[in-house]
Amino acid sequence: MAERDIAGRRYALAIIEIARANGTFDRWSEALETLSALTSVPGSVAALQGDGMTDERFTAIVRQVLPDVADVELNLFRLLRRKARLGLGMSIAEYYRELLDAERGIARARVRTAIALDDAQREAITQRLASQTGKTIVLDAEVDASIIGGAIVQIGDQLIDGSTRRRLQRLRQELAQAGS
Repeated sequence: MAERDIAGRRYALAIIEIARANGTFDRWSEALETLSALTSVPGSVAALQGDGMTDERFTAIVRQVLPDVADVELNLFRLLRRKARLGLGMSIAEYYRELLDAERGIARARVRTAIALDDAQREAITQRLASQTGKTIVLDAEVDASIIGGAIVQIGDQLIDGSTRRRLQRLRQELAQAGS
C-alpha cells in the first residue's frame, strides 16, 4: 500500500470531479496508474523533478509511457512536477481507486482463511457480503494458517472476525470469568 498523504486525497478528489463531469473515469484510472508506476521506482521522482529535466523532455517521457495521454491528464503530471509533488503519485492513484470504487458501488473485501477457498466458497462469501453491504464485492482471499479455521473478513474499516482462534479466545475468557 502506498504512503497515504492528505494532499494526494485532495488531488484525487479534484480528479474524480473532472472524471465525473467528462465521463472519463477509465482514462483517468490509466493515467493515474501510469503516474503511480513512474513515481514508485526509487530515484525516479528526483530524476523527473531534477534541474536537468526540461518540460519538453518530461512531456516526451510521459507520452512515451502513456502514448494516448490527454492534455488534461498531461497537465496534471506537469503541474505535479512544477510543484515538486510527483512523489504523491502513488497516493493520488490509491485514493482515486477508492473514490472510483465508491462512485461505482464497489467494496473490496479481504478474506483470510486457514485453507484456500474453492470457487463455490468464494462465490458464496461474495454473495453474502454483497447482500449485507448492498455493493458489488471484489474479493481478495488469502490463506493464513494461524487462524486455525473460519474466516476473518475486512471491508474498509470494518473487521469481522469469525475465526476459530477468536472463538477459542472468547471461550477461554468466558470460562475464566465463570471460574472467578
